[in-house]
Amino acid sequence: MKTVALLFGGRSGEHEISVLSARSVFGALRAAGFKVIGVGITREGAWVYIGDCEDFFRKGFAEVTRGHGCPCFILPDPTRQGIWVEDNAKLVKVPVDVVFPALHGLFGEDGTIQGLLEMSGLPYVGAGSLASAICMDKDVTKRVLATHGVPHVPALVIERWVWTKRRDEVLLNLDRLISYPIFVKPSASGSSLGVSKVKRREMLPGALDLAFLYDVKALVEPAKEGFLEVECSVLGNEEPRASVAGQILPSREFYDYEAKYLDESTRLVVPAPLDDALMDKVRKVAVDAFKATGCAGMARVDFFVKPETGEVYVNELNTIPGFTTVSMYPKLWEASGLPYPDLVRTLIDLAFQKKEASWREVRRK
Repeated sequence: MKTVALLFGGRSGEHEISVLSARSVFGALRAAGFKVIGVGITREGAWVYIGDCEDFFRKGFAEVTRGHGCPCFILPDPTRQGIWVEDNAKLVKVPVDVVFPALHGLFGEDGTIQGLLEMSGLPYVGAGSLASAICMDKDVTKRVLATHGVPHVPALVIERWVWTKRRDEVLLNLDRLISYPIFVKPSASGSSLGVSKVKRREMLPGALDLAFLYDVKALVEPAKEGFLEVECSVLGNEEPRASVAGQILPSREFYDYEAKYLDESTRLVVPAPLDDALMDKVRKVAVDAFKATGCAGMARVDFFVKPETGEVYVNELNTIPGFTTVSMYPKLWEASGLPYPDLVRTLIDLAFQKKEASWREVRRK
């Protein structure tokens, strides 16, 4: 029986969502026959060894705190792999075979934890450090997609230092270039944190101020009125495949944090109401985006789709998509004939395959 280290919590604004995702992943891993070791990361960045985390999830904790266990860490040293636990002034090594990061946002989905795991030599689920960093930064994602000819939502990029020093100039330039409604969002943030739908010019300064609370770059994008919000799950390494696509029907103005996680009236339509040709197009573009950005293991690709014209535009990629009980990534695979336990088993297999195929491993052979 292989042992999986499940990482969750973290320093980002998506801490609670990470805990919810980990709760679902934990159950699926157990159902798939794995032993699971829990490692929680507090909002401040402290690593906590939770061990057999069944009790943690059964009690419904929404946040990881230092009181949940002993301090622990992973070393960037492939000769000392495992989870190292500080127990009564002694270091105890807990062996693990593979790591499943159920971390969303900064310090989890942005390539940082992936870099540590690559240095440690431990196999891990999901994209590598480069692809994670690319997909976390929506501006960079769009540049990569453009290079590969993948259709995507265009954006104007504004840097925080420019906004701070030249607010009037920025607003005047935007007046020439945009028409409302638009979306203003941080370039590197998740779960729609810091995102605003702007319908009038007087709303724009506040929306930019909010976006810059989350990143040093902000994107200004057309709202794509009249388009469907569609998501597609991709699974694999060198030969990825796409699930059926699903449609988001948010109960709010747009698919913001509350609509995603708190408002139970948001609807997910699986499969999306697309004809066969358009469904195939969405799935193909999803795989193209996955390959262009260098992803591995898994990603959820978000789209704007207009059935009347056949237009398909990638909005963004999520390399560690939500895994809560209502999240689209596992739901889309279930609808495609891959149950949740089989999905996590496949992700673990892909993690081992990715490590074996890594150029770092090739050089050692």
